[in-house]
Amino acid sequence: MDLIIFIVALSVLVLVHELGHFLMAKWNGIRVEEFGLGLPPMIFGRRIGETIYSLNALPIGGFVRMYGEDPSFIEELGRKKGEKTGKNRSFLYKKPWQKLLVVVGGVAMNLVLAVVIFTVVYGVLGVPTETKQVKIVGVVEGSPADKSGLKEGMTVLTVGGVKIENPNQLTDEVAKFKGKEVELGIEEEGGNAYMRSVLVRENPPEGEGSMGVAISNVEMIKIKWWEFYKGIWAGFKEAYFWGKIIGGGVLSMVGGLFMGQVPSDVSGPIGIYQATSSIKQSQGMWALLHFFGVVSVNLAVINILPFPALDGGRIIFVIYEMIFKKRANQKLEIMVNNIGMLVLLTLIVAITAGDVLRIFKK
Repeated sequence: MDLIIFIVALSVLVLVHELGHFLMAKWNGIRVEEFGLGLPPMIFGRRIGETIYSLNALPIGGFVRMYGEDPSFIEELGRKKGEKTGKNRSFLYKKPWQKLLVVVGGVAMNLVLAVVIFTVVYGVLGVPTETKQVKIVGVVEGSPADKSGLKEGMTVLTVGGVKIENPNQLTDEVAKFKGKEVELGIEEEGGNAYMRSVLVRENPPEGEGSMGVAISNVEMIKIKWWEFYKGIWAGFKEAYFWGKIIGGGVLSMVGGLFMGQVPSDVSGPIGIYQATSSIKQSQGMWALLHFFGVVSVNLAVINILPFPALDGGRIIFVIYEMIFKKRANQKLEIMVNNIGMLVLLTLIVAITAGDVLRIFKK
């Protein structure tokens, strides 16, 4: 079941991306010869109008094949007569701003999909809202907090007698008691309040914190149906948040590669499948839907990178055409894109191998 969910979700993400290219191509009068889900060889296809809609064997992407997209189209056109109409419907002979719309369409659609997913999740579960209550959202097994009986869902009212209103304040107050025990004012979900003594570690394990708790002052506040705009706004903010996080991570990774550092925390399809299974089992379907919203943002960020064979790489050639009022050298463009595709496929194989190795190391 987890595998089916993963395949369907990934297919939807790719389908939406390619749909962005498809719609922009149609809107700008470009003839789309094939709309493919997956990469060749083709399993089956059906022509509807002037376009073949195909399902392909390799479920790692998709494509929109446009008339005149290949630079070699110029040579083919030169050998034919009466191709004025075809020329007008080709990608290559469209204005640079029209090409830019087509190329950016896929990235835009992934961002739109992410906003829609986040909006639906928050519309059902509630909108994340900051409060003046700091709640425990996680307890590390075997930590001082665990041994003192602290549980997920409890609210921390005071630390050492000081009223707590936000996570930073709690962290600062707890830090004053390193190596000692501190009295926490605790309120259970049922409303019972009492004091609880917890040891504050001086040198806790990495990622656990001095007491071994995860805290937050953000709660999911339910909205009325007529407040749907709050869910939409929260969806935009969430997409922007993850865009910044992922973009920063990608920049750090690229910088590390130039320094000779091999990224160890990058996952491919196998890693995403593992995350899909884990999130579904531990957090449920709504959390899983939210996760695929994040993946959609990730696809948008990756595709906009100025790397050959990606949408961002194609944008570079379009910008060149805008600036210099002429198309880039056609043979150079073909060579650069072919090299880029080879590098991308190599990276996919390497990342997948890394995912497999991590599985066997567990």
